[in-house]
Amino acid sequence: MTMTAPQSKKQAALEARTVSGHVVTKSPISGDFEAVLSDSDTRAPLPGREVVFSSTAGHNEIGRATTDTHGIATMNSGTRLTQPALVAEVLASGYDARFPGDDQYAPAQDHASTAVQP
Repeated sequence: MTMTAPQSKKQAALEARTVSGHVVTKSPISGDFEAVLSDSDTRAPLPGREVVFSSTAGHNEIGRATTDTHGIATMNSGTRLTQPALVAEVLASGYDARFPGDDQYAPAQDHASTAVQP
């Protein structure tokens, strides 16, 4: 009987990009979140993988998005940023993008700041 050692997972690279948030009088704050997932060796995009966006300070989930053919996961927070504590967390400390890993790739994460626009 021949035994083979389990192969280790490939490394993924995740780049979280600065969020652009919009504040409108008497309306919820909305933010556009984006992260790029790729193979860390070849830089080839990793489509069809889920990325989780959360506040850095409180680790509260803002939302999830699936990467497109270019490895880009984009999400608009919509009405999810109506909670004052979550808004304060994201504005103060930015957000984290996290790829939890899958059968081929190990987990990866990155951090980005926020930029509020009127």
